[in-house]
Amino acid sequence: MLIISLTGWMLSAVFKLDTGTAYMSSFPGHLSFVMGIASAGVGEPRQIAIIQVIRILMLTIVVPIGAMFLPIDHFPPPVASEFLNVWQLLALAAGCIAVGLVFIWLKVPAGLVLGAMAAATAAKLGGLYTEAMPGPLVVLTFILVGAQIGSRFAGITAKEFINAAKGGVVATAMTVGIVTIMAWIVSLIVDMPYGQIWLGLSPGAGGHGCAGDCAGL
Repeated sequence: MLIISLTGWMLSAVFKLDTGTAYMSSFPGHLSFVMGIASAGVGEPRQIAIIQVIRILMLTIVVPIGAMFLPIDHFPPPVASEFLNVWQLLALAAGCIAVGLVFIWLKVPAGLVLGAMAAATAAKLGGLYTEAMPGPLVVLTFILVGAQIGSRFAGITAKEFINAAKGGVVATAMTVGIVTIMAWIVSLIVDMPYGQIWLGLSPGAGGHGCAGDCAGL
């Protein structure tokens, strides 16, 4: 909430972005979700894409470097052993589409995206499936999302890019600062290493799991 509210206010007040563009550009992680909302008419998709891509680029650089200097326990990475079969995928896809249509009927922005995310999350948390998405489907999803984002850069001017890039850099600096302070506060309350908390609160740290499943569908 702090990241979205403060960076959204900054982008609106300093870089003069409209409210929708400013706050959509402030969401940490979940780029496919943000672009889905933008494609539904909330904010300027081109500006949002530039700022979000700049933030992802900066965070890709900052987070691993920061992790090198933090006390972090190391654990073996989880490896998926079972994947959803064709019938499970079809059933889950049907559920996501059905809930998405309901969201559209309720006039929720980007209803198909939010509806699919809600359905996939509910099914996952409800124990209806525990398997992972097949690798090829995940790769295809990332390719399609990347193509959608890349298409937003068509016809962009140097001035437009530089202004959005500046906003992205400042927003990233604010985001890392907020995470650093909040991680320290949380470390005083819970018995976990500061480094673990910092990584857990890092923007986009939760970009996998249920949200990734719904993006794959």
